[in-house]
Amino acid sequence: MRSVLLLIASLSMLGCSSPTPPGDAAAAPSADAATAGPGHPASTGEAPAVATLGIDPLYAAVAPGGETPARLLNRYVLDLLNHNKAGIEAAWAIAPPDARRADDAALRLLPDVRNLRLDSDPPVPRDEQQPSRLLEVPVRIRATTGEGLFRYHGWYRVQPRTDGQGWQIQSAHLQPTLD
Repeated sequence: MRSVLLLIASLSMLGCSSPTPPGDAAAAPSADAATAGPGHPASTGEAPAVATLGIDPLYAAVAPGGETPARLLNRYVLDLLNHNKAGIEAAWAIAPPDARRADDAALRLLPDVRNLRLDSDPPVPRDEQQPSRLLEVPVRIRATTGEGLFRYHGWYRVQPRTDGQGWQIQSAHLQPTLD
């Protein structure tokens, strides 16, 4: 009886210490982990499958070919410039009922806006989910009005739209910049 128990214990130890078969993709390190750089964390979960499709894991929360955060913000600034209220409200997950209470009220309330320029940096994930469902996009905005030039810096936080085809603004924080 003791010899049978020793045999079972040895076989179970041997099974635990054996290397994984070469075809086991779950145990193999991903190529993305080696190439992950700042702003692009190592892929986990469904991200290796997304990376093999050529999709940036940072944007994997929306459908491939969906609207990027930068495109959303450029469209939003264009709607602000053209006073397109429907487009402005559609860009937000929950549109503020009054422009004076909006997170970016300083930008919305500028009088006689003649030109708006938005420069954005790569988004930064602001949650621990994979893929991230909350991205913060650093921005610099230059507004030309009848009264002069105004500059702002800050960020817009974006989340995936409910249809998964793009992003929508969740919140914003803008500060005036002095030259």
